[in-house]
Amino acid sequence: MTPPSKIYVKKTSTMGNGVFASSLIKKGEIIEVSPIIVLEFEELVDTKWNNLFNYYFWMDEYVVLALGYGSLYNHSDDANAEYKIDQKSKTITFTASKDIKKGEEIFFNYKGKEKTKTPLWFEKERQ
Repeated sequence: MTPPSKIYVKKTSTMGNGVFASSLIKKGEIIEVSPIIVLEFEELVDTKWNNLFNYYFWMDEYVVLALGYGSLYNHSDDANAEYKIDQKSKTITFTASKDIKKGEEIFFNYKGKEKTKTPLWFEKERQ
């Protein structure tokens, strides 16, 4: 795997680190392919107290930790990227769902394609 050339990480004003475009990324363009570590739920002991809790991808049957910049993308209901996990190849692919301008932060919707109004764990903490 080659490190992505069109993105970089920097601190955001509200969410810690975030991933940003270093040049224009066109809709449909692959932003990054990251290796993943797949964990079964039974392997997670006291996960809520583990610092990695905020970086996992919680799927229905398993949990994924994305390497590379994969776990540093932030959430937005109005996301400009999406992801697809390939458990067989142990990768997660981030793709632009809109054109992303140079300097713009890259977001995906942590809720997936669902339009659920259920708050995410960090949204519950703010209530």
